[in-house]
Amino acid sequence: MQFNWTVFLLGIIGGLMAEVLKWYQLRESPTPPPYLKSVLYWVITVVMALVGGLLAVIQNVPASQPILALNIGISAPLILKGLAAVTPIKPVAETAPAFGSAPKKASVLDMIAGR
Repeated sequence: MQFNWTVFLLGIIGGLMAEVLKWYQLRESPTPPPYLKSVLYWVITVVMALVGGLLAVIQNVPASQPILALNIGISAPLILKGLAAVTPIKPVAETAPAFGSAPKKASVLDMIAGR
Protein backbone atom coordinates (compact mmCIF):
# COMPACT_ATOMS: atom_id res chain seq x y z
CA MET A 1 0.00 0.00 0.00
CA GLN A 2 1.36 3.39 -1.00
CA PHE A 3 0.60 6.45 1.13
CA ASN A 4 -1.84 8.64 -0.78
CA TRP A 5 -1.33 12.29 0.21
CA THR A 6 -4.42 13.48 -1.66
CA VAL A 7 -6.69 11.11 0.27
CA PHE A 8 -4.91 12.02 3.50
CA LEU A 9 -5.50 15.75 2.95
CA LEU A 10 -9.14 15.15 1.99
CA GLY A 11 -9.62 13.12 5.18
CA ILE A 12 -8.06 15.94 7.22
CA ILE A 13 -10.39 18.44 5.56
CA GLY A 14 -13.30 16.14 6.47
CA GLY A 15 -12.08 15.98 10.06
CA LEU A 16 -11.87 19.76 10.20
CA MET A 17 -15.40 19.98 8.77
CA ALA A 18 -16.62 17.93 11.74
CA GLU A 19 -14.88 20.34 14.11
CA VAL A 20 -16.49 23.30 12.33
CA LEU A 21 -19.84 21.62 12.93
CA LYS A 22 -19.04 21.43 16.66
CA TRP A 23 -18.11 25.12 16.71
CA TYR A 24 -21.32 25.93 14.83
CA GLN A 25 -23.35 24.09 17.48
CA LEU A 26 -21.55 26.00 20.25
CA ARG A 27 -22.88 29.30 18.90
CA GLU A 28 -26.24 28.52 20.55
CA SER A 29 -24.60 28.10 23.95
CA PRO A 30 -25.18 31.08 26.28
CA THR A 31 -21.66 30.68 27.65
CA PRO A 32 -18.90 29.04 25.62
CA PRO A 33 -17.06 26.17 27.29
CA PRO A 34 -13.94 27.33 29.12
CA TYR A 35 -11.73 24.82 27.28
CA LEU A 36 -11.99 26.73 23.99
CA LYS A 37 -8.97 28.78 25.08
CA SER A 38 -7.03 25.69 26.16
CA VAL A 39 -3.98 24.59 24.19
CA LEU A 40 -4.92 20.97 24.95
CA TYR A 41 -8.28 21.45 23.20
CA TRP A 42 -6.61 22.72 20.04
CA VAL A 43 -4.09 19.86 20.10
CA ILE A 44 -7.00 17.41 20.35
CA THR A 45 -8.72 19.19 17.45
CA VAL A 46 -5.65 18.77 15.25
CA VAL A 47 -5.24 15.14 16.29
CA MET A 48 -8.89 14.39 15.46
CA ALA A 49 -8.45 15.86 11.97
CA LEU A 50 -5.26 13.83 11.47
CA VAL A 51 -7.09 10.67 12.57
CA GLY A 52 -9.70 11.36 9.90
CA GLY A 53 -6.96 11.61 7.28
CA LEU A 54 -5.21 8.47 8.47
CA LEU A 55 -8.43 6.46 8.47
CA ALA A 56 -9.12 7.50 4.88
CA VAL A 57 -5.64 6.29 3.87
CA ILE A 58 -5.87 3.07 5.90
CA GLN A 59 -9.18 2.22 4.25
CA ASN A 60 -7.35 2.52 0.92
CA VAL A 61 -9.76 5.06 -0.57
CA PRO A 62 -8.84 5.75 -4.20
CA ALA A 63 -8.06 9.37 -5.05
CA SER A 64 -10.81 9.15 -7.68
CA GLN A 65 -13.39 9.12 -4.84
CA PRO A 66 -12.79 12.38 -2.97
CA ILE A 67 -16.28 12.44 -1.42
CA LEU A 68 -15.61 9.07 0.24
CA ALA A 69 -12.33 10.38 1.70
CA LEU A 70 -14.16 13.47 3.04
CA ASN A 71 -16.91 11.26 4.46
CA ILE A 72 -14.43 9.07 6.32
CA GLY A 73 -12.62 12.17 7.60
CA ILE A 74 -15.89 13.63 8.89
CA SER A 75 -17.02 10.34 10.42
CA ALA A 76 -13.93 9.72 12.57
CA PRO A 77 -14.31 12.71 14.94
CA LEU A 78 -18.11 12.37 15.02
CA ILE A 79 -17.92 8.69 16.00
CA LEU A 80 -15.40 9.48 18.74
CA LYS A 81 -17.60 12.38 19.90
CA GLY A 82 -20.61 10.05 20.06
CA LEU A 83 -18.67 7.48 22.07
CA ALA A 84 -17.44 10.17 24.47
CA ALA A 85 -20.95 11.61 24.86
CA VAL A 86 -22.42 8.35 26.18
CA THR A 87 -19.80 8.15 28.91
CA PRO A 88 -21.50 9.15 32.18
CA ILE A 89 -20.59 12.47 33.74
CA LYS A 90 -19.44 12.40 37.35
CA PRO A 91 -22.07 14.04 39.58
CA VAL A 92 -21.30 17.57 40.70
CA ALA A 93 -21.31 18.32 44.42
CA GLU A 94 -24.43 20.09 45.65
CA THR A 95 -22.46 22.92 47.23
CA ALA A 96 -21.62 25.98 45.18
CA PRO A 97 -17.94 26.74 44.58
CA ALA A 98 -16.40 29.31 46.86
CA PHE A 99 -16.38 32.87 45.61
CA GLY A 100 -13.30 33.56 43.54
CA SER A 101 -12.38 29.91 43.14
CA ALA A 102 -11.24 28.71 39.75
CA PRO A 103 -13.82 26.90 37.63
CA LYS A 104 -13.47 23.13 37.24
CA LYS A 105 -11.24 22.22 34.31
CA ALA A 106 -12.86 20.21 31.55
CA SER A 107 -11.54 16.71 30.99
CA VAL A 108 -10.31 15.47 27.63
CA LEU A 109 -13.48 13.38 27.42
CA ASP A 110 -15.60 16.53 27.91
CA MET A 111 -13.65 18.29 25.16
CA ILE A 112 -14.19 15.44 22.70
CA ALA A 113 -17.86 15.12 23.62
CA GLY A 114 -18.38 18.88 23.23
CA ARG A 115 -19.76 19.36 26.76
